[in-house]
Order: sequence, then C-alpha cells, then structure tokens
Amino acid sequence: MGKWITRIRPGRGLACIGVIVTTILIVLREPRYFYQPRFWAEEGSLHFAYSYSHNWWAALFQPQVGYLNFWPNLATLLAVLPPLEFAPYVTTFMALLIQLVPVVFILSSKSPIWSSWIRKLVALAIFLFSALTGEVWLNTINSYSFMAIVTFLILLEETPADRIRRWIYRFLLVVGGLTGTVSCFLIPLFGLRALVEKEKERWFQGLFLSACALVQIILIFRYRSNESFGDRFHLIGLTTLGVTIWTQSLALFAFGFQQADEWARVLFSMASQDLGSFQMWGRILLLSAGILFLLFSSNLSILQRVLFIGGYVILLVLPMMFSVIKDKYALIDTGLHQRIFLAPNILLGWMLLFGIRFRNEKGWRVPLANLISLLCALMVAASLFWGMQSYREPWFVAEYWPDWKAETEIWEADPTYALKIQPEGWVINLSQP
Repeated sequence: MGKWITRIRPGRGLACIGVIVTTILIVLREPRYFYQPRFWAEEGSLHFAYSYSHNWWAALFQPQVGYLNFWPNLATLLAVLPPLEFAPYVTTFMALLIQLVPVVFILSSKSPIWSSWIRKLVALAIFLFSALTGEVWLNTINSYSFMAIVTFLILLEETPADRIRRWIYRFLLVVGGLTGTVSCFLIPLFGLRALVEKEKERWFQGLFLSACALVQIILIFRYRSNESFGDRFHLIGLTTLGVTIWTQSLALFAFGFQQADEWARVLFSMASQDLGSFQMWGRILLLSAGILFLLFSSNLSILQRVLFIGGYVILLVLPMMFSVIKDKYALIDTGLHQRIFLAPNILLGWMLLFGIRFRNEKGWRVPLANLISLLCALMVAASLFWGMQSYREPWFVAEYWPDWKAETEIWEADPTYALKIQPEGWVINLSQP
C-alpha cells in the first residue's frame, strides 16, 4: 500500500484521484445540477439563444455585452447538437470541466513551490470551500472566474521544461484571455516575472495573453454602442474598497458568512445614514487590510509577495470598476456578486497557505515568522471550517428551479413560449435558425 501511494503521489494517479473526489464533492453539493440541470442568466438568454439560431462560426466568436466570452459560446454551441431537453446537461458538463482544471493543474504540478502533497490537498480544500461560489457554480457564463484562477496558477508556476506542457499552458492562457477579460488583467504580473527571470517562455506567455487582450479591446470599442458599455466605467472609492475587502474577504474568512453579512448590513446602513462615519470606517478598514496583507505575506519571498498581493488587488479592483454595477455600495453585501470575488478570495486563501512556514530555532524565543505562520494557519482553518459548514446550504436560487424538460415540452407545443431559466425572471426566447 505504501509503495502504491508513493508511486501515485507525484504523478498522474494523484491527479486522477483528486479529480474523482472533487467531482463527487461537487455533485453532492447540489445533485439537481446533474439530474435536473438548468441554464443560468445570460448563458441561456444570450449565448444559447444566439447559438441556436446562427451558424457555428458566428456562434463561436460572437461577442455578447461588448466582449468575447469564448467558453459559454463553445458550450452553448455544443448544447445545440443534442435534443433541446438535454441542452443544459452539455453546458453543466462544460462548466464542470473548467472547474476541474485548477484541480488537475495543482495535483499534476512539478513545481517545488507546492513543496508537498499535503500543501496541494489543502490548496484544493481552499479552492472548494473557502470562497463563496454562489452564482459562479456550474454555469459557463461565469467560467471566466475559474480561468482567471488557472491564469494565476500559470503565473505562479515555473516555466515548464517540456514542450507539451508549455503548449498546454499557452492554450489555457488563450482560452482564459478570450473567455472574458479578467485573465487579461494579470498581464502586468507576467511582464514583471519575465523581467525578473529573463526567461523566453515567460515572455511568450505574456505575448499570448496580450494578443487576447488586444482582441478584447478591439471588440470592446467596436461594440461600444452596446447599451451596457457606458455602465462599465465607474470608479470605486477607497472607502467602499476598504469596506468591501472586509465584508467579502477578510471577515468572511475569519468569521463566516453570517457574521460577515451582518457586519455588511450595518456598514451599508451607515453609508446611507451617516456618510462621514462610513468614510472614516472605510479608510480605517482599508489601512488595516493593507497591514494584514503585508503581515500575512511576510513569510513569502519578495516575488511571491508581489504576485499574491498584486494578483489579489488586480483581480478585485479592476472587475469591481468595470462591472455593470453602477452603485458600487451594492458590492459590500456579503455573498452577492461572487463572479467578482471568487478569484481574489482563492488567491487570499493560497497566500495564507504559503505563509505557513514554521521554523525550528534553538532558544526560548519564538521567531516572528512562526507567529505569522500560526496566524495564517488559524485563518486558513477558520475559512475551511466556515466554508465546509455552508458548503451544502441551499443558495437562494434553489427556491426557484424550473423543470427544463417541462419547459421544452411547452415550447414544442408553442414555439413562441419563453422558456424559464434561473434566476427567477430570466427566460430564453428561441427563434428558428
């Protein structure tokens, strides 16, 4: 038995076991995703409706809401192939496929940065449980959040020596860069690492991602007349940023959803009733968050510190600024808009994990590094504890779960019928090809 475990630990066997276990955990969270799948929001109303009525080339590369979101385009294009009642099975499987990519990536990684299989397993636990997933769970319209995590993992990894792995990384970067714009925000960090390491492959990675960013920029300005284009450019104040970091990240990790949500409601009420106090508290929270991030990352190397803090700030601030949410105060509400907070929260959990580096030193004094490691370990343990507790708790959308098979039967009898999907109020209007 010991020899067998030793044999699979560094290789493909561990990745296979990890994928199987992770898939089982995903299925157990809400089995209805698999025996009664559904479309989610724009995944159905825009992407599937367009794929259903257009040729494959137009459907695959059609921008929606002003930019290219390649993965839901591909998923809904494939979903058109089987009978209509089976279409959501295809998109659910495609969403699951993307959610499993970080699992395979971490478990098959040869990088010494992960140091041990225990660290890999804890990293996967953080990926599954620490951050709230809500609206991003098993739908392709939000697969870009998981692709941003994959992009960061490639950034964190050493450049691979073998050609096959290099091209796999490049392929993932292209898919990530063309699936929404969030992965493209990490280009400066790829450039920074390329300058530090002076490795040709790192420049290639940045080049592939930059090419995707250029495509997205061209499309954004080409479709700037889109009704939602003007809503995507709203600055976020430092006060709101400081409060949001706590209600959507730090307090969520340390105290769980219920406490963080109660705190968010108090602060949200303060913003409408006593703006001066809200601004004061927001600045205090932003300053304290900055101090904590420097403290949590102090056991990391300088490069790792820059990558983790820089990655967190980029993946948090830029999506908040460019989201279609005009009222940025709404982002304070814990648990909502998780498409924005999933990736930075996963990075926060991994930064805490990498900060756990206990040192053995002789003498009676406890080194500061060990105290910081203990603090990081407590934060990781708390985030996993709260996350595992709430993992199977029904999200509010579970209250409204249309029966897709029944919907398709009604549509077949009346093709003018608008098929109901999640969340409540969203429908698909299908027109003939």
